[in-house]
Amino acid sequence: MPTWVADLQQHADQIQSGLVEMRRHLHRNPELSGQEHKTTRFLAGFLEQLGLHPQLADDDRGLFADLDVATTDDGTPDRRIALRGDIDALPIADQKIVDYHSHNPGVMHACGHDVHPSVVCGAVQILTAMAERNQLPWPIALRAVLQPAEEIAQGASHMIRSGAIEGVDAILALHVDPTRPIGEIGLKAGVLTASCDMIHVDFLGKGGHGARPHLCKDPIDACTLWVQSAFRRIHRVVSADQTVVFSVGQINAGHSANVIPDQADVSGSLRTLSTEARSIALDALHDVSRSVKQQTGCEVRSRLGVSAPAVINDQSLIQLISDAAVLVAGPNAPTPIAEPSMGSEDFSYYLQKIPGAMFRLGVAGDECGHHPLHTAQFDVDERCLAIGAKIMATAIIQYFRPQ
Repeated sequence: MPTWVADLQQHADQIQSGLVEMRRHLHRNPELSGQEHKTTRFLAGFLEQLGLHPQLADDDRGLFADLDVATTDDGTPDRRIALRGDIDALPIADQKIVDYHSHNPGVMHACGHDVHPSVVCGAVQILTAMAERNQLPWPIALRAVLQPAEEIAQGASHMIRSGAIEGVDAILALHVDPTRPIGEIGLKAGVLTASCDMIHVDFLGKGGHGARPHLCKDPIDACTLWVQSAFRRIHRVVSADQTVVFSVGQINAGHSANVIPDQADVSGSLRTLSTEARSIALDALHDVSRSVKQQTGCEVRSRLGVSAPAVINDQSLIQLISDAAVLVAGPNAPTPIAEPSMGSEDFSYYLQKIPGAMFRLGVAGDECGHHPLHTAQFDVDERCLAIGAKIMATAIIQYFRPQ
């Protein structure tokens, strides 16, 4: 084993308690998407203590900072790789009985966005300590990107507009995985997550008395017809070998049991794994809208909301992460992910600009870490923090290994 690997392991062990403290601070003080000002300042302060110079993104939400290390013989590399961690929380009430439960009523980190920045900061801290002691085997150039608003699929674009990946050649990220045990990571080259389109449809009719529907154009009738027709139609036009998930999550209409309202609206999501399936499904939904208009006489206006493309992992970067995991966590650490997730991730926006890869970090221990994402009991076995930081730091060093 190279000497630098042993040094890296030692630094990771030394910062374990600090990473737990950071993660718990973030967990106690979650902020919703679009409101991550205090979280941004807290993380900027941590990086400043390491001697870095964080640059805040637009609206002071999110930040990025560079760590450039040159040896006495060589200059800083002409390449740069980034590590991305997302920082926003969810509108979920924390129900855990722990001393680090959320202090912000109705808001909690239920998707690991306290773990992700802690792991990225841990990797930066390890590499900074190694640089100070001349323990890095060759020059590296790293950028830490700490991003807001992932949960609403707006944060990556926000960071790109703020210059977070200018001069960056590749980017790595992680996501907690409560289905995997501590010490294990999940890897998949190619498509990792589905593309996701948020769909909103408005139905504009003519309201009136519930006793005289023949004098009305009922938007609730149009809405329910649209929902049922959409479910049937999509799975009749998309090939059975294409994975498509269409779900309706919200319907709004009316204010009184005996009054037909003037309007109704419905919102849902369309998740696909290929551009072909996405195009066919969207065309089918437009066809449904035209048919419902003809049948009910209501105006039907559909629009796409925030969308996220599929995450497509770069093969060589997945191999880089796998090799790093074997080196610092053992040969059984990397495990394959068999099928893409139908969830979505706005990490995909970075991958439209530069190559990148995301891995799943196992967080399930003997006593905690088994509750699903986006639930009020979600928690992690905090041993995952040092493991994730070691893997990311090792991948950074290996990325710059001389050929």
